[in-house]
Amino acid sequence: MENPYAQAAAPMAATPEQQKLADYELAVGRNADYYLPKFERFDNDGSLAGWHWPAFFFTSGWYLYRKMWLWGLLNLFFPTIAAIVVGIVAALLKVPSATTGFLMLGAMFVEQMLLTIFANALYWKHVNGVIRNVPRSIADKPDKRTRRIQRDGGTSIGAMLAILLGLGVFGVGILAAIAIPAYQDYTIRSQAVSGINLATGAKSAVSEYYAQKGEWPADSEAAGVGPISGPYVDSVKVQNGSIIITYGGQANAKLTGQRLVLSPGVAENGDIAWMCGEHAAPESMGAVTRGPGPHGSDVAPKYLPSNCRP
Repeated sequence: MENPYAQAAAPMAATPEQQKLADYELAVGRNADYYLPKFERFDNDGSLAGWHWPAFFFTSGWYLYRKMWLWGLLNLFFPTIAAIVVGIVAALLKVPSATTGFLMLGAMFVEQMLLTIFANALYWKHVNGVIRNVPRSIADKPDKRTRRIQRDGGTSIGAMLAILLGLGVFGVGILAAIAIPAYQDYTIRSQAVSGINLATGAKSAVSEYYAQKGEWPADSEAAGVGPISGPYVDSVKVQNGSIIITYGGQANAKLTGQRLVLSPGVAENGDIAWMCGEHAAPESMGAVTRGPGPHGSDVAPKYLPSNCRP
């Protein structure tokens, strides 16, 4: 007894041309009316160039939606690939960083335009591949052949969203792994700089003391410097002309308890030079005789401004 609810398989097309159009329609699925005229033009050796707005605005999303996995993923990772390739070439040729940036933007623009202009042609080749890859064992079985073409062709919004979501989560994780330590380092550097800024008054007092007496003050009291502290600084004290900044309070744990010394020196022309941490005096001042006080830093160089690093 026949099943009244069973759907009969579509009959095979009478001619090769009709068969091809029927296969195209099966493989495309949604919006077949839009693509079939373009496919016919390509079949007749028409120009492969064109314009496809969805591919322009949603490049990776459209390619993945149409199950062109390679092109969709290539577009997603192209910025990284371009950055690596252009970076290596720029380093070998010693290209300025500004030019390197323009080259990267240019490569991304060209890739975007090519994937948009040839989107329909690439889809046509993909659809033909789906039809061509139907196993011979089912080539003469219309129902199975139809199901295979529909399965391998058509659209897949679920897979597209899953891939984009997975890559999005992966990308956010990478950005977080880069951004969080970078932000932490930035915060610690800003706290270190706040201590240097707090020491400005003490530097002026020490310089004035030396200008008047020709020697360095023994301590904060001799220099006329009162207690100094701040949100990230426990104390700023003078010792034999040097200014010792001790971090504390609300400072990051990597900075708390660490000391940074601003040590003075006298150039040959009598000018006073201040040296931060292990950093030497400016070359423009010539030979500088450092004062008798302590110098150096407990703070990791990466948390210090450039004029305080060794």
